[in-house]
Amino acid sequence: MLKTSVPTANIADFLVGGGEMGALMRAHDWSANPLGGPESWPQSLRTAVRLLLNTNHPMFIWWGPQLIQFYNDAYRQTMGPERHPSALGQGGRECWGEIWHIIGPQIDQVMSGGGATWHENQLVPVTRHGALQQVYWTYGFSPIDEGDRVGGVLVVCRDVTADYVAAAALREREAELARVQQIGRIGGLEVDLRTGFFNRRSPEYLAIHGLLPDATHESHEDWLRRIHPDDRDATEKKFLDAVASNVRDYTARYRIVRPIDGEVRWISVRSTIERDADGRAVRLVGAHSDITEQVLVEQALRQSEERYRTLADQLAELNATLAQRVEEKTRERDRIWNVSQDLLLVADRNGIWKTVNPAWTRTLGWSEAELLNRTSQWLEHPDDNGKTRAQVEKLGRSEATIKFESRFRHKDGSYRWLSWTGVPDQDHIYAVARDITAEKAAADRLRAAEEALRQSHKMEAVGQLTGGIAHDFNNLLTGIVGSLDLLQTRLNQGRVDNVAHYIDAAMTSANRAAALTHRLLAFARRQPLVPKSVDANQLVVSLEDLLRRTIGEAIDLTIVASDDLWNTLCDPNQLESALLNLAINARDAMPDGGKLAISTCNARFDDTMADAPALSPGEYVCIDVTDTGTGMSAEVAARAFDPFFTTKPIGQGTGLGLSMIYGFARQSNGQATIDSKPGHGTTVRLYLPRHQKAGAREPPSAAVSDERASTGETVLVVEDEPVVRGVVLEMLGEQGYQTFEAVDGPAGLQILRSDRRIDLLVTDVGLPGMNGRQLADQAREMRPDLKILFITGYAESVAMAGGFLQPGMEMITKPFDLGNLSRRIRAMVSG
Repeated sequence: MLKTSVPTANIADFLVGGGEMGALMRAHDWSANPLGGPESWPQSLRTAVRLLLNTNHPMFIWWGPQLIQFYNDAYRQTMGPERHPSALGQGGRECWGEIWHIIGPQIDQVMSGGGATWHENQLVPVTRHGALQQVYWTYGFSPIDEGDRVGGVLVVCRDVTADYVAAAALREREAELARVQQIGRIGGLEVDLRTGFFNRRSPEYLAIHGLLPDATHESHEDWLRRIHPDDRDATEKKFLDAVASNVRDYTARYRIVRPIDGEVRWISVRSTIERDADGRAVRLVGAHSDITEQVLVEQALRQSEERYRTLADQLAELNATLAQRVEEKTRERDRIWNVSQDLLLVADRNGIWKTVNPAWTRTLGWSEAELLNRTSQWLEHPDDNGKTRAQVEKLGRSEATIKFESRFRHKDGSYRWLSWTGVPDQDHIYAVARDITAEKAAADRLRAAEEALRQSHKMEAVGQLTGGIAHDFNNLLTGIVGSLDLLQTRLNQGRVDNVAHYIDAAMTSANRAAALTHRLLAFARRQPLVPKSVDANQLVVSLEDLLRRTIGEAIDLTIVASDDLWNTLCDPNQLESALLNLAINARDAMPDGGKLAISTCNARFDDTMADAPALSPGEYVCIDVTDTGTGMSAEVAARAFDPFFTTKPIGQGTGLGLSMIYGFARQSNGQATIDSKPGHGTTVRLYLPRHQKAGAREPPSAAVSDERASTGETVLVVEDEPVVRGVVLEMLGEQGYQTFEAVDGPAGLQILRSDRRIDLLVTDVGLPGMNGRQLADQAREMRPDLKILFITGYAESVAMAGGFLQPGMEMITKPFDLGNLSRRIRAMVSG
């Protein structure tokens, strides 16, 4: 692995800025801390600290086993002098012992890999300024990855005590009002004077008017029908006069006939009429009292009215007190509406905004008048594709919507991210939005930092791969060049002894280089495969003798073939090679003997299975190779599929065996997994996709007794590499073929356009300009029955499963021996 040093002057660049806490971190003596100086801090910690110092949102970091603490200026303001500044660099357990029973398990969950957590309105009592305070927090714990483990915890938090206490107080006041109404048998109501429908009726109101508790709604006409016929006209006239005039307070007294039992009761009404800026009545808020007994008393004791005046005054005073409490409640609700930082909205079912609180102006800059009586469409970001409008339509269909996000335009032309929650209620839609622009920006910065970290890991792997390739190929090239050098020396000396030895040595190194290339292509999932329908049971059983000879007598081999095993679609040669490699790895892991088991089974996966491998949902054939060897640690198993990663001594392994198997499985649309523990052996599972067609044996190729041309067959060779082209042409000439040659596609087409006889086109796939497949397509337009043999050394453009080869086309992979090429050409020309 390549290591680079970082100049000392740039080590702490990530501590630049950050206000007071940035200065404290730079001045802190980290040498006495278990974490050490900033120059030794992990990159993920540096990234997180840089993010923490450059945000105005309260943030906190716990790092490492000791949970070393970092925090920014925004968080410092929430701490008392008991902890700041001593908390910087201190262990979390020592600093927060009094609340560790609350936050400790949450931190442990994140540190152990359990994922991020979120906590709203969490009571966390802390000591500030010498006193224990009941503080409510909304916060999230997110893991900070360090390699393949969690290195620390990033905390984004907000002190919500004021909001929580205000909400609790509001609930208490509402409960108090409900108790007062219940005790005083006062029925509260709210009427939308624009529609004539009652928006709200308290349980006491329903009881007074003799309505069922589940009565859904009430209109103006419903109310009129309950009024006693003798009182109906006068009562309606008084009500309509009050609405039409400019009065605010409306009172009435009349009789009703209760629907539930037909009983006549006297009702006393005290209410307030609310009007818009033009003086139009929009809403009535009032209280109804059943005063039947009072009226009866008045009628029975009218002659002694003075005697009971005091009682009437007391009742009036009580009613006034209750009305005052209702009015105070309304004012308190208005105050909450005005001071709330959340954006509150009331719209009709068509999405037209009817009421907004001042937070909209503070957040987006538009005045209330500019926002009302319009839909949200003019504010939406064009790239959101009407997301908010779609949610409004859902609400209009009485479907609640929870926490969707969209962007709204600020008056200065910029956009703000809002997180929405909305509910429908009768004729209105009620929505709450929160400005999450800062949180979005922080999340984007965090994602950018994580992507930079992933890119760093990727470049490390590329460096390791490049070094491994250079090492192995330099060794192989040394064997080839050295053998050819000695061969040339002997020939110049006129000596032919040991010539075959040098040729064999060069060929051995060249074949090893070809094998290494195939392994690299397998790892990269780019080697040309010849997929066929394969019976994995038959293939495994056919390998039994070879496997036993390979692993030796000290290892007990067991093969368990599943009944009714599905067929799979893969390259059988590559599957055989993969199983042989796995058997060799298992043998090396059991130097003192052991057991090797190969088993097959069918497997189904869907996207709801939490323990499924990284596969598309579907049906697969699974091949397990299990040994009882030394096993691997979690760290080694995690890197086992990496190219050139090996735990064997130098010279005893290339580190490409498992990476080749992984590449073969992935290129076959499958997966390879490892399950291993030190001292408990290893299981490698190959998942290959199910193939519905039954396996078929390849028909035996007809024996070619004479590979030489016998009827003057003509072959056109198109190859841009002069050495390769010359070798192929010389071999064809020795075999008696007529030959034509071309260095590129256009030159080959010129020959094909002539009236010359051409029995076979041999072309490289990777030609400059016009590639081999494009040449073949144009050649088939002129000569539809022309047979074509492709040559390729790199299969990036060769998608075997994508219909690359058509009838009458075949492919051979570089490097190839001339004997194999000759046989392939003879078979195609004679076929």
